[in-house]
Amino acid sequence: MKQKSPLKQDIKMLGALLGDTIKTQVGQEFFDKLENIRLLSKRARKNDDEAADKELKDLIRGLSNEELKNLVRAFGQFLNLANLAEAHHFMSDMKDFEEGALTKHLTKLTQIIPELLANGRSKEEIINTIAGMNIELVMTAHPTEVKRRTWLHKHAQINTLLDQKENYRMTPSEQKDNINRIAVLITSLWESDEIRRVRPTPFEEAKWGLAIIEDTVWDAVPRFMLELDAIVESFTGEKLPTWAAPIKFASWMGGDRDGNPNVTHETTEQVCLRNRWTASDLYHKEVNKAIQRISETDCSAELRAIVGDVHEPYRVFLRPFRARFLETKKWTQAQLEGKSYEPQLPLMEDINEFLDALHICHRSLVECSGKDLADASVLKIIRRASCFGLNILKLDVRQESTRHSDVINAITEHLELGSYDEWDEAKKQEFLVRELKSKRPLLPRDIQFDADCQEVVDTVKTIAKQPEEALGAYVISMSRAASDVLAVHLLQKECGVKKPLRVAPLFETLEDLENSGEIMDTLFGIDWYKGASHGEQEVMIGYSDSGKDAGKLAASWAQYTAQEALHQVSEKHGIKLTLFHGRGGSVGRGGGPVEHALMSQPPGTVDGRMRVTEQGEVLQAKYSTIDVACHNLLLYVTAVLQATLAKPPVPKPEWRELMDKMSVISCDAYRDIVRGRENFVKYFRQVTPEQELGRLHIGSRPAKRKKSGGIESLRAIPWIFAWTQIRLMLPSWLGVGEALKVALEDGKHDQLQEMIQDWPFFYFLMDMIDMVMVKTDHRVAKYYDEILADDDVKELGLELRTKLKQTLETSQKVVAGLSTQEERVALRASIKVRNPYADTLNYLQGECMRRLYKENQDGDPVLEDAVMATIAGIAAAMKNTG
Repeated sequence: MKQKSPLKQDIKMLGALLGDTIKTQVGQEFFDKLENIRLLSKRARKNDDEAADKELKDLIRGLSNEELKNLVRAFGQFLNLANLAEAHHFMSDMKDFEEGALTKHLTKLTQIIPELLANGRSKEEIINTIAGMNIELVMTAHPTEVKRRTWLHKHAQINTLLDQKENYRMTPSEQKDNINRIAVLITSLWESDEIRRVRPTPFEEAKWGLAIIEDTVWDAVPRFMLELDAIVESFTGEKLPTWAAPIKFASWMGGDRDGNPNVTHETTEQVCLRNRWTASDLYHKEVNKAIQRISETDCSAELRAIVGDVHEPYRVFLRPFRARFLETKKWTQAQLEGKSYEPQLPLMEDINEFLDALHICHRSLVECSGKDLADASVLKIIRRASCFGLNILKLDVRQESTRHSDVINAITEHLELGSYDEWDEAKKQEFLVRELKSKRPLLPRDIQFDADCQEVVDTVKTIAKQPEEALGAYVISMSRAASDVLAVHLLQKECGVKKPLRVAPLFETLEDLENSGEIMDTLFGIDWYKGASHGEQEVMIGYSDSGKDAGKLAASWAQYTAQEALHQVSEKHGIKLTLFHGRGGSVGRGGGPVEHALMSQPPGTVDGRMRVTEQGEVLQAKYSTIDVACHNLLLYVTAVLQATLAKPPVPKPEWRELMDKMSVISCDAYRDIVRGRENFVKYFRQVTPEQELGRLHIGSRPAKRKKSGGIESLRAIPWIFAWTQIRLMLPSWLGVGEALKVALEDGKHDQLQEMIQDWPFFYFLMDMIDMVMVKTDHRVAKYYDEILADDDVKELGLELRTKLKQTLETSQKVVAGLSTQEERVALRASIKVRNPYADTLNYLQGECMRRLYKENQDGDPVLEDAVMATIAGIAAAMKNTG
C-alpha cells in the first residue's frame, strides 16, 4: 500500500481530531450525517453523478437551521485546517530542500544572479542594485480577511505544534502530548465564535497591523537580510553595506479615509502616536539586550573619544539611548491617554542619530573584536532601524479628490472670488499655482466650513503637527486632473505643513488611466511643481476600480499602457518615477505571484523602486510566521532585481495592435452586461451574498462609498468577494472570451502563442485567467439561480453561465501554450481535493439564503450566523476573498 505523503497524513490527522471534537460537542448522530454528506459530495463530484448531487441537495434541504449551522462550521473548519497544513508543508519542503535555508526561493535568486553575470551585468551592478533598492510594502486594512484574530492566533499555535511534531527526537510521550495539545486547540476553535460581532475601529485595525510587525516581521527582517547577505556574498565576494535596507514598511491603517467616515484626524494622530510608542518599546528592548550582551572593555579611538576613559565603553555609550527610548515611550503613552508629561530627557526624533551611533558601535567592534561579534551584537538592530525607522510604519494619508476641491471652492466663495468648482482646468491651475507661490496666507481665519470640509482641513493640520518620519505619502484617489494634485499641495501650505508630504495621484478608472500620462506631463510642465517635486514623483495605479470599471483584460492593458506613458513622461522631464501598485489578493484586483507581476510590467518602470499594497488575507498569508515572512521578503527582492537588470522585452507593434483591439472588444462585452442590462443589479443582489458581506464586520470601512446607489457605488472588494462566493468569478473573466474568440477567428492563434511565450505581460495575464477559470463552477452558479433568482433574471444567469463555458473553451485553446509548471499542477490538484467540501458549503450557503429571503426567515439568529460562516468557509476553499 502506497505511503501517504506527510501533508496528507497531517490533513488526515487534523481532520480526525476535528471529527472527535464534533462527536464530543455535537454528538455521534450529527457526525454520521456529516460523514454521509461528505461522501455524497465526493461521489457527486468524482463521477459527475447527478443522482448523488440531487440526493445531496435534498438532504441539505431537510436539515434544521441548527444542523445547517453546524455543518457549515464543520466543513469550514476542516478547510482552514487543511490550508494550515498546506502552508506548513510548503515551508517545510523548502527547508528540507537544503537544510537551514528557505531554498526554494533562494534557488531562484541563486539562478538569477549567475544569469545576470553571464549576460554582462557586473558584480558591482548587482550589489548596488540590491543595496539601493527602495521597496515599500504598504499594509492596508482593506476588508478581505474574514478570519477573526483569535482564530489566526490559534492557527499560529497549531502551526508551531506541527513544526514541533517533525522533531524526530521527541519521545513517544512527547509526541502524544503534541497531538493532545493540537486537539485542545481544535476543540477551542470549535467552541469559539468565528463571527465578528462588532466592527473593528480604524485604531484597532492599526493595532492589528502593528501586531503583525511585532509577532513576525520584526524578527524576520534581520534574518531575511542575513540570508540575502549570504547569497550576495557567495556570488560577488562581498556583503551588502550595513546601511542597505531594500525593503521598508508603510501603512494605510488609520490614514485611509477615502469613503470611510470612521477615519478622522483624531484617528490619524492616535495611530501615529501608537506607531511611535511601539517603536520606542521595541528599540528600548533591543538596546537593553545589546547592553547586556556587549561587555567588552576595548574599543576604537572613535568610540573612546566620545565616552572617555570608562571601563565598559559600549554600555556607557548605549545607556543614554536606552533611557531616551524609555522616555519617548512614556511621553507617547501620556499623549495617547490625553495626559501631560514633561520629558526629562530629549526624545528620540531622528533615526539617523540612532543609526550613526549604532554604526560607531559596529565599526568599533569590528576593529577590536571581529566582525562576527559585531554582526551578532549590533547589525540586527541596524537592519531593523534602517527598515522601520522610529515609527515602525510610516502612515500614508488617502482622501478622494473632490473632498479637496470642495475646500478650495468654499474658500473662493467665501473670498468672493467665484466658484472654484465651476472654473475650467486652466483657470484652476493658474489660481492654485499663483497661491502656491504667494507668501501671504489664503485661508481666512473667519471662514466657517461644513463638517466634511472642516475634517479635511483638520486632517492637514494634523499632518503639520507630526514628526517628519511619521508620515509617508498623501494619496489622492479618483485623481482626474493636474489641479487635483496642486490642490493638496496648496492645502498643505495653508495648514502649515513645513515639509509637505509627497503627493501621489491615484489613477483608477479606465479613462483616468488613459489620461494619466497627459496629466503628469502637464504637472511636470509647471515650473513651480517641478521644483517642488525635487526630481521625484510617486504615482499610484489602481487595479481594483479599473477592473470593476472595464473588466480584467481591458483594465490590465490600460494599467500597462498607463505605466509606459508615465515612464516616458518622467524620463522626458528628468523625474525619477516610483509606481505604487494598488494590488489586491484576487485576480480581479491585480493579485498573483509577485515575480510574475513585476516581470509583466513595462520595461524600465521598476528600476529598483516600487511600492505595493499588502491587503487583507494577503497579509496573513505572507507574514503569518517568520519563515513565511522571510520567504516573501526575499521574493520581492528577487523579483525587483530581475525586473530591473533583466528587463522584460518591449512588446512588438503587432502585439500592441492586437491588445488594443481585444481590449476594446473585452471592455464593450463587459460593460454590455454590467452596465447595459437593466436587471443586472437585481440579479447580482439576489444570487450572491453581497448583502451579507456588509454584516461581516471584517473592516472599519463601509462596503459602499455611499449608502444609496447600485454597482457603481459598491467597492471593488465586496464586488469581487460576492462573485467569488458563488464560484462565478465574473469580474476576472467577463469580456475575455469575446476578445479571444475574435482574435482566433482573425487567424491570430500563432501570434497569441508567440505573445504567451515571449511577452511576460501576456503570459501573466493568461496565467491568472487560467487560474480563475479552474476555480469557477457553472454547476454551482446554476444552483444559486435555481433557488434564489426570480424568473425575470434567470435568463441573465443562463447567459452568464453560457459565457463562462465559452470563455473556458476559448481560453483553453490559448493557454495550451502556457508552460507546464509545478504550481499549475499543484493548484489543480488542490482544487480537485477541495471541490467536494466547497460544493457542500455552496449548497449550504444557498439553502441558508433561500430560507432567509424566500421563506421569510430573515432575523433568525441561527440562520444568519450560518450564512456568515459559509462566507468564511467558501473563502477558505477558494483561498481568497476580494
